[in-house]
Amino acid sequence: MQHFICTGGCDGESSTPGVCQAEDCKKEGEALTPCNCEDGLHGEVVEKKDEDED
Repeated sequence: MQHFICTGGCDGESSTPGVCQAEDCKKEGEALTPCNCEDGLHGEVVEKKDEDED
């Protein structure tokens, strides 16, 4: 099931698209990333984020 997560470190998750609303997150106000994981671990999105930061 598709959901949307924040990759800024706050672990935000939503069932609808939107932006991060956590005041203490480095991605506050940025769009949430779509994720289709079934296990709730967001592995594919987290791995891609880690690759992008290298």
